[in-house]
Amino acid sequence: MAKILLLEDEEYTRRFLKKMVLENPLVKEVYDTSNGAEAISFARDYKPQIALLDIELAPVEGLNGIDVARIIYNYNPNTTFVFITGYSKYAVDSFAVHPYDYILKPIKRERLLEVISTLASKVAKKACREKKEKILIKQKNEMFFVSLKDIIFVEKIDKKSLIHTANNVYEINDTLIEIENTIGDEFLRVHKSYIVNLHKVKKIKDIGNRSYLIEFYGSNKNAYMSRYKFEEHRDKFFTPF
Repeated sequence: MAKILLLEDEEYTRRFLKKMVLENPLVKEVYDTSNGAEAISFARDYKPQIALLDIELAPVEGLNGIDVARIIYNYNPNTTFVFITGYSKYAVDSFAVHPYDYILKPIKRERLLEVISTLASKVAKKACREKKEKILIKQKNEMFFVSLKDIIFVEKIDKKSLIHTANNVYEINDTLIEIENTIGDEFLRVHKSYIVNLHKVKKIKDIGNRSYLIEFYGSNKNAYMSRYKFEEHRDKFFTPF
């Protein structure tokens, strides 16, 4: 269930937004405020997964919605930000917090509900995956319970999928798409034939021909990554200091 932070300094609009957001059955709680400092406090105390922030706040605030988002992002970069604004001029400034979307004023009900539905569904799916710590693998007359944290990468060869751990390789008939829907967000599809555990990636090497070679901690095995996937997901491999 999703927890949402709502920052809007116009009272009627804030009540209108909160009422609509709570219509979604996947929304657990909405922490609403007209105050930027209180929004930051709510984010620290309640750790909402989604922040719905009005950009233009009253001048007495000393902060706008983007300022608030930057502060929240510094200690919780996993927060998904959606900005509410009547202007597009703030787009460049907001890139630092990687906003998911903008909702322009006057707010359209269908547009807001669509965004909230999409994000709340992602939160729910992630929560379900995070509860799963092991997967069951059946091979002939044996069943193996493999910890997700032990999986280094998954490789597709012909019609079989090979699950690689440090000590074993498990062969299953599931497609990579089926496997993606089973394992958590710490895994990433990097190639049409490979899914890797992000926590196990040690090195990414450009080997030309629009391909990259991935090396892993605790293994001398390698996987391949396409240039397209590298460009799409490069931010997932680098943590700013």
